[in-house]
Amino acid sequence: MRKRRFRNAPGVILVIALIGILGYFLGWSKVLAIRSIEITAEGNEALVTPVIVPKDLHIGLPMARVSTQRIAHDLAGMSWVANIKVNRRWLAHDVKVVITEHHPIAKYFDITGVTKYFDSQGYSFNSPNPPSGIPIISFGDQSDTSRAAVATFLSLTPPDITAKLISLSVESSDQIVLSTSLPGYSQLEIHWGSNSNIALKVKVLRQLLTLPENAKITTVDLSNPLTPVVK
Repeated sequence: MRKRRFRNAPGVILVIALIGILGYFLGWSKVLAIRSIEITAEGNEALVTPVIVPKDLHIGLPMARVSTQRIAHDLAGMSWVANIKVNRRWLAHDVKVVITEHHPIAKYFDITGVTKYFDSQGYSFNSPNPPSGIPIISFGDQSDTSRAAVATFLSLTPPDITAKLISLSVESSDQIVLSTSLPGYSQLEIHWGSNSNIALKVKVLRQLLTLPENAKITTVDLSNPLTPVVK
């Protein structure tokens, strides 16, 4: 038994040595080092580049040591960053970092007066280059519960309903009022009640809007989707 183990020892040592050499070759050798770096961030390159270069990326850094996780950690303070993708072209010795942002569809003022934004998924963030003309969410109640209700509402509501959002009023977590523009309706005020049963409320809304007698309505109350009210 011992002789068999000793006979295998050279092979084991060789494997360990090869792993060590490969690790050095990839992680420390300059043979596969970065020669060029490209960073795209939807027009926000000037904000992100100084944070990750040269700390996380620099010419001469072995490509295997480029860490998406490390870059994400250093950009964690930028709440507008939605996704980070690192593309390595090993033979070309170049690295491309693609950073995408959360796109705001509405804004609001937090309890300190700072302007913040919501994307279509209900995520709240600070935006470096917010678009002009986006609607303001009006909070009658500035509680975390109300903000969470809006976040949930936006994440559950189909994009075609929120895409042309005009205003969003939240008196409390169970009093959400959306004013939006839909095909055939320049401005439709929709009272949703709470953010529960959104799928059912959306289904009822769509059915109501197909009825000829509702062609000129301006208000829909879906607080109770089983007994909707139109005006």
